[in-house]
Amino acid sequence: MSQAEPIPGWNALQGAIATARGELAAAAPDKETAAEADAYVMRVLTANFTDGFLNHLLTADGLMRALPTKGGPNPDYIMTHAAIDPTRRYSIEGHLHDSERVGVGLYSVTANGALSLEGYAAFERSDVNPDGHFNLGISADAQGDGTLRLTPSCRVLLVRILTRNSQGRPARIALTGASQSPTFQPAQDSCERTLMLIAQTTLRAIRQYIRWSQLNAATPNRFTAPPPEMADEVQGDPDTHYCLGRYDLAAGQWLEVQIPQVACRYWSLHAYNHWCEYLPGASAHDLNAIADDDGFIRVHIGPSLAPTLPNRVDTLGRHRGVLIFRTIGASELQPPYAKLKTWR
Repeated sequence: MSQAEPIPGWNALQGAIATARGELAAAAPDKETAAEADAYVMRVLTANFTDGFLNHLLTADGLMRALPTKGGPNPDYIMTHAAIDPTRRYSIEGHLHDSERVGVGLYSVTANGALSLEGYAAFERSDVNPDGHFNLGISADAQGDGTLRLTPSCRVLLVRILTRNSQGRPARIALTGASQSPTFQPAQDSCERTLMLIAQTTLRAIRQYIRWSQLNAATPNRFTAPPPEMADEVQGDPDTHYCLGRYDLAAGQWLEVQIPQVACRYWSLHAYNHWCEYLPGASAHDLNAIADDDGFIRVHIGPSLAPTLPNRVDTLGRHRGVLIFRTIGASELQPPYAKLKTWR
């Protein structure tokens, strides 16, 4: 039996993995963070392989499920997406069910692969029919309520479903007008081209998150607005405000974060590792946080927290990592106040 011919894309992929591992090792602030690098590369790579070869399994009603593995994802969201042709006509039909909100965004793609917002519509309980249904028309000549206009540069439609009721039924969204049904073929119609794309997107994503981690590390144990070089890349929804923070703790320390008293429809505080990967269960938000006797909400963040502390965010043994505070519908960006605490 003759051996299969080698696929040059494998060489590109192996080179990208080796480069990513080397750059992560050089960027790691300590041995513990460096030890997470290989698993991190594999998770980014797995997500890209899924996009390249398994999209037929994650596509339903014209939308493909996005795996929350990259770049500080919000675990309160269910995210789906579709490629968009700005010359076509589309429509979205949905039902809010037990979700709190559905956000639909149209995006162009920048030269470095980031998404730039071109149009946006959101649906909450007050925006849908009494039975929870809503409709949205999408086309280049769209006008008026219940529509989004496609600009010539639109390439991606992204849906964010805010769902925090673990026992409830998430919103159902169906997109019609897409030119293709889910395909069993590789995303680029050949293994060769798909592997080349996976190599490029994996290395580009990891380099982006290394840069984000380095920028974030410059302001330990406090929250700030995203620096200008990050702001456009992290801004997904126009009515969402982001504050970035970092926990950088010695043994016996934790971070006490006071949530600002600003009127909004949603706030959340999530903890991530140094590479912007969400730590399961490491979060607090407006539905589960408990106020102190003085009326303020204080969230406690660290690897070894006393069980008597309220609003605990366990960083799962990690002493360094990223924090992201988000609000929806706030009139202003107001960073939380962070205070370093030490066991006595």
